[in-house]
Amino acid sequence: MNSRERVIATLQFKNPDRVPVDMWIHRATQLKYGKDLDALLERYPLDIVRLFGPTDRNFYPEMSDVGDIKDAWGSTWRILRQGINGEVKIPAIEDISKVQEYQTPLEWLAKEWQKHDEVIDRKIEAGRKNNKFIYGGYIEIFQRMQFIRGTENLLYDLAGDPESAIVLRDKVTDYFKQYLRYWLKKDVDAIYFSDDFGTQRSLLISPRMWREIFKPAYQEMMTIVKGSGKFIFYHTCGHVLALYPEFIELGIDAVNSQIHCMGLENVAEKCAGKITFWGEMDRQNLLPFGAPDEIYRSAALMKEKLFVNGGGLIGHSVAGVDVPLENIKAILTCWNR
Repeated sequence: MNSRERVIATLQFKNPDRVPVDMWIHRATQLKYGKDLDALLERYPLDIVRLFGPTDRNFYPEMSDVGDIKDAWGSTWRILRQGINGEVKIPAIEDISKVQEYQTPLEWLAKEWQKHDEVIDRKIEAGRKNNKFIYGGYIEIFQRMQFIRGTENLLYDLAGDPESAIVLRDKVTDYFKQYLRYWLKKDVDAIYFSDDFGTQRSLLISPRMWREIFKPAYQEMMTIVKGSGKFIFYHTCGHVLALYPEFIELGIDAVNSQIHCMGLENVAEKCAGKITFWGEMDRQNLLPFGAPDEIYRSAALMKEKLFVNGGGLIGHSVAGVDVPLENIKAILTCWNR
């Protein structure tokens, strides 16, 4: 099997020849290790190509340059470490009473795609030549609402003024429906959604609130994606086990989550064989502080618990700036020893 066939077989539980391998690399990690990291990736190539495009935060290197920067949505970010995403310090909407008049940057969306469209086509062509599985996009509803309002403000809105929060949700959703049109025209295999709904121990909001406020927006866009014949890849950090049944119901194909803060046994018992686990290996403790042998053992246990019914596991890890180079090599080689 080539890489694309391998990932699709995994998603469809059709017995891939091995576990597909994927890894995210922080810009700070690339800056730290440079050519040594490039050599590892050349020796142990990934099965998946991740594409950010026009208007995505990660498309613009300046969004992780040290200093303050105002984004196209009107929020000012502060970045304290080169290559690491910062935080919003001045939200675009400081007073929720202004939400009705707020406008999303749709003109910027159109201009940026016109400017960079050929860049995306060239990257897709390169991925296709190497028979890679390609996913593109960066749809973030809850996160973008936080960036526009500030996290604390938004949580107050959701609890105390849900009508205004829903107005903002609808504006963000309408923006991403327009955004989605650009990616659906492209020869990519999957569309990427990302919203962090968990803390270390629980959800940031109740499952009921998630179903009432966020699920309808996801349902609308994911139905469009499914209708186009593309897969859905979804990332969410934290303890989100209570939402996994919702992910399965929505038809999400692969979920990237912090399995180890929820408990591998718990996750496997409730969901293995029903959805593909797109990693991830423990990035909080194991990858920065563990040894390669511990990484090998963790991968073997994840395969035992999650690779069932002929698929359901993509060997994914995050190479943060705190991960030693020897451990990056281990996470590239641990899944198919």
